[in-house]
Amino acid sequence: MTRRVAVLIPLLVLACQAPASQVQAPLTREAINSQLPTRPYSQATRVGNTFYFSGKLGVTEETLAMEEGRIEAETRAIMESFRELFQEVGVEFTDVVQGTVYLSDVSYYDGMNQVYGEYFPENPPARECIAAGQILSDGLVEISFVAVVE
Repeated sequence: MTRRVAVLIPLLVLACQAPASQVQAPLTREAINSQLPTRPYSQATRVGNTFYFSGKLGVTEETLAMEEGRIEAETRAIMESFRELFQEVGVEFTDVVQGTVYLSDVSYYDGMNQVYGEYFPENPPARECIAAGQILSDGLVEISFVAVVE
C-alpha cells in the first residue's frame, strides 16, 4: 500500500500542473472613482474582465416628496444611473451576472421588481433581494451589480 501512494502522488502532482501556456498573469485591480474621489469606496472596481459595482440609491428631493410610485421612481433612477456608469466603463446590462437588491421594506418588492425587469427582458442575472430595514438617506431601495465583459 505504501508503494501505491508513492507512485500516485507524483502522478497527481503532474496532473494538477497547468502547462506554461495556460498560466495567467496576476489580475490587477482598478478602482473606478469617476464622481466620488473623496469617498472611502469606489463606484466600481475592475478585476480582469469582472466589474464589481457599488450600491446606488435613487433618493432625490422629488422621490422623497412622492406619496405614490416612489419605489418605482427610485428604482428607475438607480437603473438609469447604472446605465450612465456602464456606458462610461464599457459595460451593458447584458453583461450583468449578479444583482443585489436591498429594500427598506419587503412590501416594496413588486414595484421594484417591475421596473428592474424592464432592464433585463431576457437572460436576467442571478439576484438576491433582502429586506434590510433602514437604507441611507431614507431610501427605499439600493442596488449593486457584478458584470463580466468578454
